[in-house]
Amino acid sequence: QILFEAFYLYLIKIRPMQKIFYSTLGALSTLFVSAQNLVVNYDAESLPKGTGWTIVSAGGTACATAPTNTYNNWTMIPDGSALYPFDQTTGTIGGTTFFSGCSIANQGPFELKQDINVIADAPNIDLGKIEYAFTGYIQTPVSGETDQGSFIVDFLDASNTILGTSYTSGPQSNALGSLNTWNQYTNTRKAPVGTRKISIRLQTQIFNNVPEINVYFDNISLFKGIILPVTLTSFTGNADGTNVNINWKIEEEVNLLNYQLQRSI
Repeated sequence: QILFEAFYLYLIKIRPMQKIFYSTLGALSTLFVSAQNLVVNYDAESLPKGTGWTIVSAGGTACATAPTNTYNNWTMIPDGSALYPFDQTTGTIGGTTFFSGCSIANQGPFELKQDINVIADAPNIDLGKIEYAFTGYIQTPVSGETDQGSFIVDFLDASNTILGTSYTSGPQSNALGSLNTWNQYTNTRKAPVGTRKISIRLQTQIFNNVPEINVYFDNISLFKGIILPVTLTSFTGNADGTNVNINWKIEEEVNLLNYQLQRSI
């Protein structure tokens, strides 16, 4: 499967019972090869629980109340209730979410992380040709609770030094207005020169609502994108009778074979 991040312009000519759409495919900026999610155990479903992830810290109090008593290595099997909605990926009984456990008040941050080795991409990274697209979901469903969760994505060099500014989703909590839904967070970034590892971190913090840390994570992905050697600077078009005149201007065209215009009715 190939996904394209592109700029499109559609020219619409209205005729009786008909619309004609024109678009350009010559303005592609980044190509994402989405056949492989670089995140291992992206949905918390792999066995044994917690596969692929490293527990940096977790709640230190035993979770005794169902369904939190299914806690195992930063995961939980929710029961589909209002306080413990089904996971984001399966949405059914038996699905698993990432969950940091139970704790006394005012503790954290608790952290789960996964380091992704991108050494194989080093030549293209250092030429500025690689982007990585991160996506993840957080839910904080308990009305009024202050428990917080966030994603952090670090780009690291060979000595584990963070390069540039890390992505952080910012704290999500129901008290801050998250509502009772899965909220998606995304970030696409060109890998800084020298990047050899990408670290995805899940963090939670508990304040007064104990003991369950009611922050859930799921469906976490990281895809590699190749920056294509063409940049679109302008794209215009106008109807001329039965014809449509299209003009575009590009920069940084390197080894580009051709453009294709597609017309659909």
